Amino acid sequence: MKKRVLVTGSTKGIGQGILKKFHEENWDVCVTGRNNQQVTRLENELKEIRKNSAIGLGIDLGLKSDVNELFNFIKSTWGELDCLVLNIGSGSGQKGVDASFESNHLSVKINYADVVNQFRVFSQLLEMNKNGGDILFIGSIAQASNVKAPISYSYSKRAISIFARHQALRLAAKKIAVNVVNPGHVMTDEGTWGKRKKESPTIYNEFISSKIPTGVICEVENVAELVFSLTNKKLGRILTGENISIDGGTTINF
Repeated sequence: MKKRVLVTGSTKGIGQGILKKFHEENWDVCVTGRNNQQVTRLENELKEIRKNSAIGLGIDLGLKSDVNELFNFIKSTWGELDCLVLNIGSGSGQKGVDASFESNHLSVKINYADVVNQFRVFSQLLEMNKNGGDILFIGSIAQASNVKAPISYSYSKRAISIFARHQALRLAAKKIAVNVVNPGHVMTDEGTWGKRKKESPTIYNEFISSKIPTGVICEVENVAELVFSLTNKKLGRILTGENISIDGGTTINF
């Protein structure tokens, strides 16, 4: 039986890149997103490449009822998982200490509380797997460095990194590795850096050359490659509870 992965928020951006990487490596994949048409379109695209290689559900994983619905869907279709990638997050919101309660509350909900609930439910699908597996959180370098993100985003991602380490200890005996991948600035056509490159190429190039030591901005494919590499079973019983940054040296400290 082929290995099976759930990537939350996988219809665009980093999530889609990770999902496609697993599919290219002959895994069966579960597509999720709030837009049902986008989910169906990507699911069908992947099944055209390899028959019966994808399943999908258009849902809002910020709702407990939808999280439970997806759990039941995967359990009835596959029975268990080999890998879970918790990708959903948002860096939008008010910046600084004057950010409103509502803005802070929404950021913590999306980036921490909802993700913890998704972990709580979906991790059961790995615990059902006698061979264990891997759980990867997609964090951010904002959890440990000042990249001028909303403060609530930074401390929510920091909380995820601490939560992940506790879960790595709890699940180690069950052969489940738990790690966090922290992307730095990532180029996506629909994202902040794609827009900045088009609108202000000079300012964009100056930022890349002055703020990223390698002078190269991270691509979605780079993140996907790192995430997939962490499912290597030669690492699974050794590498766990780690925060791994992929940022061109942006957060190098001495």
